[in-house]
Amino acid sequence: MLRRVLSAAIVFGSVVSVSSHSIFATELPQAKLLYTIPTKDQVVFFTADDGADRPPDAEAELERLQWPISSFILPSKVGTYASWFSSLGSHNDIGSHSAHHDALKGLSFEKQKKEICEGERRIKEKFGSTTGYFRPPYGSWDKRTLQAAAACGITHVVLWTVSLNGRTITTWDGKIHPGNIVLVHYVGSMAKSIRQLERRLKAQGLTVARLSDYLK
Repeated sequence: MLRRVLSAAIVFGSVVSVSSHSIFATELPQAKLLYTIPTKDQVVFFTADDGADRPPDAEAELERLQWPISSFILPSKVGTYASWFSSLGSHNDIGSHSAHHDALKGLSFEKQKKEICEGERRIKEKFGSTTGYFRPPYGSWDKRTLQAAAACGITHVVLWTVSLNGRTITTWDGKIHPGNIVLVHYVGSMAKSIRQLERRLKAQGLTVARLSDYLK
């Protein structure tokens, strides 16, 4: 009897051990995180966030340049202007930017999922479709952000390596490199940022390419 009890305990313990290992070994799917795109092409990728302002001079610059854009729009900023955003540049691929622009890092998986899924859903309602790309507000993310994004059908979480604020360009190492993802915002100084970026890209022999053409 004792032998049978011990054998059962050993078997049961093994089952528990294997089951626990399986649980902890299982990882939730994650969206792919991007700061830059590996490419030898002499291109960068122009992205724009939020949508608080719709500056007519920025619209004119993008019409002149015909750059492709990837925008990460807040649902509350779209209003009745979905067609305005969609018509900018040669293409304006619309992604999502969360529901309420909350910093996501440190929040629970469920809270992050709610913010991301709601933002994605509402942007789809406004524009009819999205790229399936997401930019976390403030660039604030953690592993749960990638998992929550994947759970919402997001394929890529897109960050940046170059940012513009008016005429000020901020980079990681003082240079703009092929494959860099460039960030601007829909604000009053957007046209100044565009013109400053245009000058820098011409000086370096770079141009703007469509982000979705380089993502798998």
